[in-house]
Amino acid sequence: MRALRHRRLAAGVAAAVPAGRVYVALDCDATDRAIALARTFGTRGRVLILPEDFGPKGDLNDWLRVGAKGYPGAFRSVLERALAASPTPWALQIERLPPDLAPWDLEDHPGVRDLLCELGHQGALSRDAHLRLLAERCGIALATLQEAARELLQGTDAEL
Repeated sequence: MRALRHRRLAAGVAAAVPAGRVYVALDCDATDRAIALARTFGTRGRVLILPEDFGPKGDLNDWLRVGAKGYPGAFRSVLERALAASPTPWALQIERLPPDLAPWDLEDHPGVRDLLCELGHQGALSRDAHLRLLAERCGIALATLQEAARELLQGTDAEL
């Protein structure tokens, strides 16, 4: 009986996952690792974020157990909502930039140059959507960020 319930649950979860997406779900204290892992899947990668009420060391298993209250239907609902809200690794990295980061310090902030370079390698839609997020977050013109990503991309291509 229990095996049958788990197979039904697995089938329901598989139906809830959009085709081609890869979700990385780790405990809250491993978010940096989740971002790095999700990046390896390119624009298909997403990072599943646990609710803040589980604290900085929130445990994925606790979240699923508490959120589902032991019912497969509730588990599916909790998981579907989490999957729908899962950002790309680049969007999450942009979200996690310090709120007081001055625009002129952006290039010197750890990881931002790599972020811009990676965005430069993406397709136009994904690249511009992420650059728009960065522009809004840091108060820099979208055109300036597009130019910076292009310059960094050309610089890395020239090094190869």
